[in-house]
Amino acid sequence: MRRLITTGLPLALALAGVAVLPRFLVGESRAELENQKEVFTSRIDGIRLVVPRGWREQATDQPSYPGMLLWMMRNQPPGQIVLTGEALTRQMYCSWPITCRTSPEPLQGKYACALREKLIAQRMRVGPTQPGPKDNDAAGVPSVWFEYDDGKRFLRQAIALNGDRAISLVLSSPTNDARATHVRAFEQALRTLRPLTAAESAPPGADGGVPLDAPIDAVTALTLPPDGGVFESSPPPAIPPVGPCP
Repeated sequence: MRRLITTGLPLALALAGVAVLPRFLVGESRAELENQKEVFTSRIDGIRLVVPRGWREQATDQPSYPGMLLWMMRNQPPGQIVLTGEALTRQMYCSWPITCRTSPEPLQGKYACALREKLIAQRMRVGPTQPGPKDNDAAGVPSVWFEYDDGKRFLRQAIALNGDRAISLVLSSPTNDARATHVRAFEQALRTLRPLTAAESAPPGADGGVPLDAPIDAVTALTLPPDGGVFESSPPPAIPPVGPCP
């Protein structure tokens, strides 16, 4: 199934009932206990999220789908919550309908507008966009959410922005009642979404700087090029996602 606006992955997984689950306890992502809560972090996307109590994470040796970060499940009633992340690029932004790009909504609302248009074109029943929890705004990852279904799968999707990363949290259930039962867990997880601190974003074992008692020669060695010349210029800045489109 082709991805929707390059982010139809949650929809495709939920509607098709795909049983391919990601490996998330390796590399740049991990889940660990913190104050008796299971906390998932992704350095690539610069986020962390608390796993709802009673939901189990799934991992597998099979290759994960692009952008898949975490898959959580409940059996009674059946439901899944999927977390994904991807870069928000100018190309993605320019693929959105012009009515969405020029709307007065914030960027996460424009993103939701574009996705809703695609879903409506596929004859999905799509609800209105709603503002996300204030916790997300306070944490610097503003969000919105909306619901949709095709009569067989009932979904709620939240879209949050962390800088130039687009984060999606998708709840999927086989009935409307099951979705309603799991809304509280979905909202709890969404409220805990926040950016990583600088310390949390650093690779394991990374040294954050020069010790205060380091000799002056050591400090100088870290602030001057090793050959006494000039530092190479930094790479050109990334193109911001929002801007003129061809």
